[in-house]
Amino acid sequence: MTREEKIRLAIEKGITCNPSTGQVFGIRGKEITKNHNGYIRICLRNGKDQINIHSHQFIWYWVNKEVVDCIDHINGIRDDNRIQNLRSISQQQNMFNQSNVKGYTWSKLSNKWQSYIKVNQKPIHLGYFDNEVDAHNAYLNAKKIYHII
Repeated sequence: MTREEKIRLAIEKGITCNPSTGQVFGIRGKEITKNHNGYIRICLRNGKDQINIHSHQFIWYWVNKEVVDCIDHINGIRDDNRIQNLRSISQQQNMFNQSNVKGYTWSKLSNKWQSYIKVNQKPIHLGYFDNEVDAHNAYLNAKKIYHII
């Protein structure tokens, strides 16, 4: 079953939402708050099958009548599903949100900090630096140029 078919089934069964507040309501009108890794998830049955839909995907479809591959929470809060906090982006753009990506590493060969950034899965060398702060700042400056969302 495609994502669109799942969402249409949820609508047929009576799942609704308020896009301005980001709330999703079950068939009895109760707010759905089930959390899965920080995301609100709609769970419903279709015969013996259980169907799971992320609320942000449901709300996006409700408003825009389209299914997109990747939806970003602009403020980074996974359960803030207000439509003004959602945007359609590419998978690569969504990877830019990862906070654990530092963009620099210690180079044993040069005994310096090496800074780099990846664009379209290709690394771009930003230089070697005497200290970690300068390497990190080089990455952050490059991120503003190459990772524009």
